[in-house]
Amino acid sequence: MKKITLFTIIAISGLLCLSAGENLLPNGKFDEGESNATNWEKPDGLTSFWAFEEGRGRVLKMDTRVSNEQVLEWKNKRKIDSTTKPPEPIFPKEPLQTVANETVEGVALDSIMIQVKPGQNYKLSVDYKGKLSPIIWIKGFRKHPRKDYYTNSYQTRLVPEGGKDNEWKTYSIGFNPTERSPETIKMKVRIHPYWPPAIYYFDNVRVEEITSEEMQEMVKQRAQKIEEQ
Repeated sequence: MKKITLFTIIAISGLLCLSAGENLLPNGKFDEGESNATNWEKPDGLTSFWAFEEGRGRVLKMDTRVSNEQVLEWKNKRKIDSTTKPPEPIFPKEPLQTVANETVEGVALDSIMIQVKPGQNYKLSVDYKGKLSPIIWIKGFRKHPRKDYYTNSYQTRLVPEGGKDNEWKTYSIGFNPTERSPETIKMKVRIHPYWPPAIYYFDNVRVEEITSEEMQEMVKQRAQKIEEQ
């Protein structure tokens, strides 16, 4: 069995023993804002949408079954006129003709960037509903050494397990952006389902600071889960 170190990137479902701290990600439940959730990119209306679910409020729905060609055309139209209404989606029978193919690689929606503390352990968690496995990225950034903008410096990902269409589950990952990339000063969340073509739902996205003891507990539970498989 492989050794699991303290800062091994881990994914755990239903980590009940860790208390929820302050959510550093503004509007992780998507409920703030009128037509669009504040502090998040605007969905394109063809492959990504805000939906309402009883008992939860606003949730994010993403669909990678849509035609790749149609999505590219729609992207270009939105650049010209952002007020254009989205077309009715086209769902190809051939999966490789969908937006989930390796050319476009799915649908993505980003949060705003938030500050990173040097040496700090964090936990990313998300509520997910769907049959298949999407990806939720943590993207880290540093200041460009010569120009006035941020450039990529770190990334890790959470991959929720697929389940039932009508069943929400919470998934988590522990991470430390500055352990191996000490120049990282900002980070954001990117919700990114792609292959295979399917419908995916997300809610309650959280980024929290955790202690070294909490990280150790996550590692311990992850090890137990591996042993049970």
